Amino acid sequence: MFYMSLHLYSTVFPEPLSPAVFQQLLNHLPAGLQQKVLAYRRWQDAYGSLFGKLLLRTALRQAGLPGELTDLRITPFGRPYLEVGQDASGGSADFNISHSGNRVVCILSTQGRVGIDLEEIRDVAIDDFQSQFTAAEWSAITRAASPLQVFYHYWTAKESLIKADGRGLQIPLTSIDIGADPKVLVNGTLWHIRNMPVFPHYSCHIACDYPIGPVTAEEIGPDKF
Repeated sequence: MFYMSLHLYSTVFPEPLSPAVFQQLLNHLPAGLQQKVLAYRRWQDAYGSLFGKLLLRTALRQAGLPGELTDLRITPFGRPYLEVGQDASGGSADFNISHSGNRVVCILSTQGRVGIDLEEIRDVAIDDFQSQFTAAEWSAITRAASPLQVFYHYWTAKESLIKADGRGLQIPLTSIDIGADPKVLVNGTLWHIRNMPVFPHYSCHIACDYPIGPVTAEEIGPDKF
């Protein structure tokens, strides 16, 4: 069986940059993407959008693909994709980005569909989300020594699959049953899910439509783009 290795890119931004540095980074993006970044009201959301695209730009270039992002498009379901993304071997590129708190992550695949979800672990009224989990999942959450940790574990696993599939909430979360087996069958597609416990105080999962091999992580500082 073929296992695909993946490389996870991440940036953390604990505080706002100077306007000059922010503009310098923004200038790396096409004009249309710059406007989307500037449309956010919260600086954390603007930075998440900016650094997500900069991480994608880095990932594409390291994969030998064009990194200008001029062919970035959005599906009718709101999933970003590359209209033209071929590596030297003719494989197509798929990517996914997630942002929470002051961290943003990006994953790129040249073998199939990929999704990633990152969530900062913070207090939330988990009872409000009971309807989004199977009975077995909810039992595991409520019986856990740390229910919040298990809640986020299941939540990011489900969200990574939904983001990889690309149809968003067209897929009910309760149709995704996260168990001990890291494989989940949804609408005829077998998804492989990998927990990525590499970021303190965050929960993160990757989902792919092929078996996942080694996953390495690279932290890129805001001053390294």
